[in-house]
Amino acid sequence: MNGKTAKLLNRYALTKGKSAEDLKKHWQSLTAAQRFAHRQEILKEIQEKSGSTKGKK
Repeated sequence: MNGKTAKLLNRYALTKGKSAEDLKKHWQSLTAAQRFAHRQEILKEIQEKSGSTKGKK
């Protein structure tokens, strides 16, 4: 897991009220394809929650 992913999981944990450590353990158990899909879901949820349009065209 790189720093960018760790930062994303920490931010997601704060928005969901979950343990960042548990999310990271779950992340490590996923395959690359599952991580990609989960990352997209996380980004979508964070953007919806913050109302940000960053990265959207």
